[in-house]
Amino acid sequence: MGTSQSGRFIRSLIHLGFNQDEKGQIVFDGAFPHIGGGLMPLNVRFGQPGRAGGSGEVDRDFPGADFPFTYGSEYDPITGKTRGLLDRCQQTSTCPRIVHVATALEMWELRQSLGFTDPLGLHDLPDPPNVRSYMLASTQHASAPLPLRPAIFCQQQSNPNPHSWTVRALLQALVGWIKDDIAPPPSTRPTIAAGTLVAPDQVHFPAIPATNYDGVARPAVRFIAMHTPLHVLDYGKEYRPEDASGILSGTRSTSGAAQYAVLVPQVDADGNDLDGIRNVYTQVPIGTYTGWNLFNQSFFENGFCTLQGSFIPFARTKAERIAAGDPRLSLEERYPDTESYVSAVRKASDNLVAKRLLLPQDAQRLVSEAERGVRAAP
Repeated sequence: MGTSQSGRFIRSLIHLGFNQDEKGQIVFDGAFPHIGGGLMPLNVRFGQPGRAGGSGEVDRDFPGADFPFTYGSEYDPITGKTRGLLDRCQQTSTCPRIVHVATALEMWELRQSLGFTDPLGLHDLPDPPNVRSYMLASTQHASAPLPLRPAIFCQQQSNPNPHSWTVRALLQALVGWIKDDIAPPPSTRPTIAAGTLVAPDQVHFPAIPATNYDGVARPAVRFIAMHTPLHVLDYGKEYRPEDASGILSGTRSTSGAAQYAVLVPQVDADGNDLDGIRNVYTQVPIGTYTGWNLFNQSFFENGFCTLQGSFIPFARTKAERIAAGDPRLSLEERYPDTESYVSAVRKASDNLVAKRLLLPQDAQRLVSEAERGVRAAP
């Protein structure tokens, strides 16, 4: 199991054929790359594997986001090549069983949709039989700790929606898949077919005004359909993009005008993701949880606030939200009393347990916390 860059390392290890030992046998039976889309450019001269190839101006065009994007083999009409991350291990029967977990932030900031669709974003691609892929709806790269701090560089407070309970269930599912041959839950992520995976400018994000709920002043939410684009980049003749390996030239340039299609999750009337694994906090929200946030005027204004999502709470009362001009229902309108909130948490928990996306003991804990008034934000 690896998280973020170590998740990219796992994908690179498998892609380059290192899940086969010196005797030709499989090394790892299972792999769990968590929030680790793309590859890690380890095998390049003067390599800088800590660079993520993300949205920042310095790293956006660094190797690690080259084709191939998917575990299964696919055709890339831009480069004219057909490849997949599992090509080598399939030839030697050394592919592990893989549970791939992404958050909404990787969709917006790190081009994760390319791992789920064809390069032009026209249709969904199925996972190979040994792979399951999941997106944790309305989450950021790593959940913000509680209590939430005021936003410093970002326009909004960071997103506290946790990965923990879902990751625990999926990790147990991977172990059961390997030890007892019990297949994990089906892949769960936004899709083009369902209309829940769309171009950034097609997202129906609500107009959330500036508020002063609970004495915390928050600016109006700016939704500008920001995303991280991807072109084919030319690093020179001695670089092999299909393996993220080789020697980088001193300069790099865009190879033609063709651009890969980066898609993002569609949202509901509150601005929360419609599809993927909607955990208890997403199903029973107390605010809007996004996979994106923007820098404020003290930094690179309106650029992605690196690896941060947003949390914008609901008003406590109907009167408060009407006074603010907030289109989202208040807590009072959603959960008239404690029991209605607890009942909603219990229903969501039971549903997730039935789908094996939440462990029974964790469901009990979440219901107990709801009874005590503990929520995923102040």
